[in-house]
Amino acid sequence: MIKIYGKNCVKEALRTHRVRTLYLTEAQKKKEEKFLRETAKDVDLKICSSQELDRKFGIWHQGFAAEREDFEIDGEEELLNLIRQQAPERILLLDGITDPQNLGAILRSADAFGFDVVVLPKNRSCMVNSTVVHVSTGAIEYVRIGVVNSLYAFTENLKKENYWIVAADAQGTTDVSQIRRDVNLAVIIGSEGFGISKTLLRSADYVVKISMVGHVNSLNASVSAGILLHAFSEKGTK
Repeated sequence: MIKIYGKNCVKEALRTHRVRTLYLTEAQKKKEEKFLRETAKDVDLKICSSQELDRKFGIWHQGFAAEREDFEIDGEEELLNLIRQQAPERILLLDGITDPQNLGAILRSADAFGFDVVVLPKNRSCMVNSTVVHVSTGAIEYVRIGVVNSLYAFTENLKKENYWIVAADAQGTTDVSQIRRDVNLAVIIGSEGFGISKTLLRSADYVVKISMVGHVNSLNASVSAGILLHAFSEKGTK
């Protein structure tokens, strides 16, 4: 079980029928009566004071918290089977994203812009925790997450399945607008501190940059991800 908190992420977990125990304040129970009748019929409901929720879930619960089934994380074989059978058009690979706030925000963008699969490396990466779920505001319920031993080896397998590999780097030589949208893309985002590993950069078909005109020449990883995922969300040529 994983503890989740905050109205939006708990509501989405209820909609996907993954909540086992729901914790609400009396005020939220009355306010959300219709929603609860529709989504929480078989859920164990516990009414708590706001102070009790503070102690159990932290202060950001908004009167809504829950214990949810653990998230299903795919391994490499499951991911490759999915890719061979369904060929999702957009895949996101995250290299060295260790901050749960960043990961949660990126998952939110992934869901918003049609990246249904997010791949993390086994090492040097944040994994799904309560903070990630909260920051994603429920988007994590709709994004498939997988973990692989080596992102480099995984990109080589993606190439065999006719994916174009696009890495984002401040030293990139290709503008985002030059990448075709009518092909299957795997986009790699690195951490703001270390970027994408050199080996992974060399494996990319394209290394793109985000054109900027301001005085600060770097962006937060989740902000960069949001810009790039939006840019690659539309099909059709540039």
